[in-house]
Amino acid sequence: MASNRPRFLPVAAMACFAATMAPAVLAQADTPMPNPPEFPFENPMLTDQDVLGKFLFWEEQISTDNTMACGTCHIHEAGGADPRAVNKPHPGPDGIFGTDDDIAGSRGIVRQDAAAGQFVHSDIFGSGVQSTNRKAPTAINAPYFNQLFWDGRATEAYTDPQSGLVEIGYLGALESQAAGPPVSDVEMGGVNRTWDAITAKLADVTPMALATNLPAEMLDFLADNPTYPDMFEAVYGDPTITSKRVMFAIGNYERTLISDETVLDAFLKGEIQDFTGYDPKMQAGFELFQGNANCAACHVLPFTMDNDFHNVGVRPDAEDHGRFDVTGDPADMGRFKTPNIRNAKLRTPLFHNGAAASVPDLIDFYSRGGDFDDGNLDPNLLVLDLTQDEKDALIFFIEEGLTDPRVEAGTFPFNRPTLHSELPPLNTTYGVASADGNGGFAQVIDTHPANLGNGDFLLGVSDAVPNTGAVLVFAFDDDPAGTPYPDPRFPVPVNVDLGTILLTAAMTTDADGIATYNLPIPKNPVLSGFLVYGQWFIADPTALATGGVYGTEGVAITIL
Repeated sequence: MASNRPRFLPVAAMACFAATMAPAVLAQADTPMPNPPEFPFENPMLTDQDVLGKFLFWEEQISTDNTMACGTCHIHEAGGADPRAVNKPHPGPDGIFGTDDDIAGSRGIVRQDAAAGQFVHSDIFGSGVQSTNRKAPTAINAPYFNQLFWDGRATEAYTDPQSGLVEIGYLGALESQAAGPPVSDVEMGGVNRTWDAITAKLADVTPMALATNLPAEMLDFLADNPTYPDMFEAVYGDPTITSKRVMFAIGNYERTLISDETVLDAFLKGEIQDFTGYDPKMQAGFELFQGNANCAACHVLPFTMDNDFHNVGVRPDAEDHGRFDVTGDPADMGRFKTPNIRNAKLRTPLFHNGAAASVPDLIDFYSRGGDFDDGNLDPNLLVLDLTQDEKDALIFFIEEGLTDPRVEAGTFPFNRPTLHSELPPLNTTYGVASADGNGGFAQVIDTHPANLGNGDFLLGVSDAVPNTGAVLVFAFDDDPAGTPYPDPRFPVPVNVDLGTILLTAAMTTDADGIATYNLPIPKNPVLSGFLVYGQWFIADPTALATGGVYGTEGVAITIL
């Protein structure tokens, strides 16, 4: 099977190709029409399977620490991509923040050993939240791609991670892609996380326990099926939760995320004859897009992508090999998947590393013919030297002609719940830490939400003195000793009112100065809204000012 097989009807594809070869407006009769996505033979749409997939796509509890859903990096109103990527949270190949190679990656989780239930050190991020080294592509219109991820490593043949069997032979790129992030040690999973652990967790959690504002179709399905085993039984006929069933549901939910109600689509469907009635500048931009600006050489209508990979000189090839790391073919060095540019206005920054902050920046980039040439540039990349009027027309066409109002407004099928991670954090630090003997300060790791039934709730300390004693104190009061910070004493200050202490836990920091405490939280609803306070105390004989013991800030934890 050809790896770059188009997803369009052959006649439409030929018309589209012909249109890219000449700077002329498409004739109405030759307009390529958007087709519905194809479903794999092995995964036909089942009743309510897309609703189950919607639950799983937006379920933060599918991650190890309950902070990440698939949808966290694929927010519909952000064009199906990650609105958090604007701050470039990855330092790039040089490992130094604030330099030219920084990447607008997607923030994931604090590195942890999922099997052991311990925070562990990251060489790049320490004990901070990690980030991917590429920006999350859009999940909208993803069914039209033959391979997914920027390098195409998620193929049409879906191999199930639990059974090891090829469960889809053709059209399964969505299922292949969705299987990766939940077990990634950066994105959602942690070191040593398995799909066995994920499916066991889903069988036990309360669906959408952390989310709010569920759409009506989700509320209705939840009312009839209050647990995930109930949901799986409703869709598949029995309550067994497997990775195959999870991926099949997510894949078919994503096949409903089709953006095809733009101004361009009104033209493609024959509802308007051209763009002049909307705005003459949009007509000029469309003509440039299809003609002299050469955009359509890769961004082929109707879905503005070509199922291929190109090197357009965004950064030096040595920084990210792209497709080459999948194929080993030198011709693929520095090549990345052509993204569809529908809703590009909503998902800035653009490119695989977020190098273009906006659509105008993107047009400037292509006008000058790219930024880096290591000898493998795509022949379609030309120095255009566009005038400002031409740039403005192209920008107007892309921003106004290719934006689906349903995507921008988050209306069906692009409606969704509000994620807990989108709300202000309930775990907050307070007070003033004291210093170790070298003037350093230990940090509290408090990224996990303390929700009812969370058996994997972790509270950690990092940047502490390595291989030394550490005690975590939980109390009902934010200052159980009645003494001000920064005067912690070990293990608890002498003036403590013992009635305020909930528990103390003694352990040892590891070689990287990290210690972790696992506090399983019962499902008892009486605990909802309960507030507890914690503080770490670390032994250091050289911390003379605080009697050989120093402390972190306090942390206030609200149980959800």
